[in-house]
Amino acid sequence: MMRSHALRDWPVWYDTVRHHAPLLVLTDFDGTLTPIVPTPDQARLPAGMKRILRALSLADGIQVGVVSGRSVSGVRQLIRLRGLVYVGNHGLEIQGPRVRFVHPAAARAIPVLRRIAARGRAALREIRGAIVESKRLSLSIHYRLVNASRLAQFQRCVRRALAPWVGRRSVRVTRGKRVIEVRPPVAWHKGSAVDWLMKAYRCRRGAVIYVGDDRTDEDAFRAVNRHRGISIVVGPPRQASAARWRLNSPDEVGKMFALIVAERRRTQRARSR
Repeated sequence: MMRSHALRDWPVWYDTVRHHAPLLVLTDFDGTLTPIVPTPDQARLPAGMKRILRALSLADGIQVGVVSGRSVSGVRQLIRLRGLVYVGNHGLEIQGPRVRFVHPAAARAIPVLRRIAARGRAALREIRGAIVESKRLSLSIHYRLVNASRLAQFQRCVRRALAPWVGRRSVRVTRGKRVIEVRPPVAWHKGSAVDWLMKAYRCRRGAVIYVGDDRTDEDAFRAVNRHRGISIVVGPPRQASAARWRLNSPDEVGKMFALIVAERRRTQRARSR
């Protein structure tokens, strides 16, 4: 499916959210605010993007949120801006102005996830480039740096390591870009977080923009579409997605956010005259 470019169609779609307040502007982190990097600890938020996020968060009637597969503490550490909503572990934990949430079933699963992490590290210790990232309420098993000749072995090792818990349905396993996600077996995802935030901030129908790039953002795109908001995928033109618009890169995400800031400032000045 070919979808319209969000910058080219800016006057069309922005007009539908122009007068909403509060307006939720939600974005993924990795691959959306910053390019994908080989390992999670190499990610850095560019200074220019940080300035744009700060300006966006201070714009009249806007609540900015970062919705990530990383932990809340991890993504907060990378961004270091007050006033934002931080959504971690694919929606399982939320912290922000006047809101706080941890999914109770996910909290109960922490001991199980610790055991899985230990088993996974042991199973993958001989596969160079495999990384088991523990995020308290979930795990990410990265294989971006695994040599192509070892990928089949990597997949077998992961299946064997997870088998006891998958068989008992003690975890939910999903896939992203060169990553296997292990989460508690709860029907909760980034789309659930969008629904929760819309209610928590008493947003009207349509008052939400979501930008993301990965499979895990698809639940959020579908939720935003149900709310008649603006869903934007960052990726190539023919990338399969439920999003209604697209952007090519994090640089274009920054340009779009800058347009929103400028338009909100113009509107605010017009009202004050």
